[in-house]
Amino acid sequence: MPITFQRLKELLIAPHELLPRIARERNINEAMVMLALNWILFSVAFSLLSGNYSLIPVTIVFGILGTLVFTFFFYLALTVISGKRDFAGVLVALTYPFFGIASSSLVVSLFFLWSEVFATVLAIVLFMLYFTVALTGVYRVIRETHKLDVVTVWVVSSLLLLAAFGSIYLVTGMYTLKTGTLLSSLQQLFSTPLSSLS
Repeated sequence: MPITFQRLKELLIAPHELLPRIARERNINEAMVMLALNWILFSVAFSLLSGNYSLIPVTIVFGILGTLVFTFFFYLALTVISGKRDFAGVLVALTYPFFGIASSSLVVSLFFLWSEVFATVLAIVLFMLYFTVALTGVYRVIRETHKLDVVTVWVVSSLLLLAAFGSIYLVTGMYTLKTGTLLSSLQQLFSTPLSSLS
């Protein structure tokens, strides 16, 4: 099924009905279109808030590349745990459920131009609603595509986050040992406020 306005409306109103059907289809081309659509909406929202429209192409490119990199690592973790290779299923899980957040960010940024107070209240309601849909939607699609229980998906997600923190920690440690720059920068950062107090 191609991406239509009806399908997008269903993602906003009845994601619990649409996400299992999308998970069974696993159409990687449509998932790429949805990925691009989400980042176009995010980039326009960010540029409206900042007033800097040159951010649109940069946000789109880095957003799409970042999502694809994260998708690859999530796919790798799920492949190790489940033994099932399904990149399309992981990409579907990380694109479709987030349409509500992307469209909400555009709506909120448009209302910010009119009234910041109303936009803030609207943002709290919409983001709470669609972050809930997005995060539970990811688990629902992964459960459908990889035939894993929710606890296993949660463990894989936690291990992926732990791997990211471990990698950052290791690279930072190697960089510090090699150059010493980070350590001396931290010493300067913390010594400046203390010396001004004395």
